[in-house]
Amino acid sequence: MAVIGCGNIGHVHIDRWKSISGAELLVCVDVEMERARQLSEKYHIPNFYGSLDPVLRDDSVDVLDVCTPTYTHKEIVETALEYGKNVIVEKPIALKLKDAESMINKARSAGRKLMVAHVLRFWAEYIMARSLIMNGEIGMPVFAKASRLIAHNFSVWKDWHNDPKKGGGVFIDTSIHDLDFFTWTFGNAEEIFAQGGTLVRKAESHDHTRAFVSFKNKLGAYVEGSWIMPEGYPFSYNLEVIGTRGLIRIGSDSPKQIDMFLTGGSVKRQKIVLETKDPYLLELNAFKECVKEDKPVPVSGEDGRKALELAIAGVISVLRRRPVKLPLEEDFPDVYGFLT
Repeated sequence: MAVIGCGNIGHVHIDRWKSISGAELLVCVDVEMERARQLSEKYHIPNFYGSLDPVLRDDSVDVLDVCTPTYTHKEIVETALEYGKNVIVEKPIALKLKDAESMINKARSAGRKLMVAHVLRFWAEYIMARSLIMNGEIGMPVFAKASRLIAHNFSVWKDWHNDPKKGGGVFIDTSIHDLDFFTWTFGNAEEIFAQGGTLVRKAESHDHTRAFVSFKNKLGAYVEGSWIMPEGYPFSYNLEVIGTRGLIRIGSDSPKQIDMFLTGGSVKRQKIVLETKDPYLLELNAFKECVKEDKPVPVSGEDGRKALELAIAGVISVLRRRPVKLPLEEDFPDVYGFLT
């Protein structure tokens, strides 16, 4: 294993890799080599570098875990695939659909694994909620809503989140978690209407977006992503799905728990308490097993592209101030001001 990018999420992944049986973390890489050195010492990683080249030439490295800023994904991932490495890349897969498609094609032609790290697919509450929905416990889903709210004082390397050409803004970077869950659960979206913009932060990228998404069977969903919460506001997430026979709710205010309200029957409310495991650990271990046993990955490049397409459609809807139909016939705008 080699982890590329030793920032916030890279640190999380390194910590998990060190506890996964059958995976040996040999290398960590960061353009600021001092960060790589510090994590190498902390986690007893044999090698650290300031560039990717030594890792590519190292035949003992089977897997690259790419935890770098979004705008760097395509080049790193495709280069790694060309050198015969298997790759797991942080969400979103890329900023542009054409880049995601290129990465997918490169993995296919190289005969290597490509997985996108959409971690909600390994989050116990979301897994159980989806299972209950798919099994018809609340009847036919008719409406869903999800939110992901963060205080605006967080920081990333060189503030790359502030530049829409590097991070895409809150809907692509943060709400893509919920968009992926919805497409995983409900299938392809048909239309999205979004509003928002840069409301608080001194940046070009959007810091708040709210969107209505239309799926087939008249299912509607509301998605809200925000980076504008005041200092001291805790990171929060919520999910509610309403069906013809009940409702499922999960949220950060009651972790490891699902509330289910049912119509009819003697029990109107059920509280399901879950035994949970670290979702990042489960995610990385799943990828390791897929490489080891040559199995299909649980979150494919195509899955990552699907979530990205819906997120890009949301950004375009904000800019054009009208609904946008899917599948898209255009790609992510080079700059937010591409429309007058």
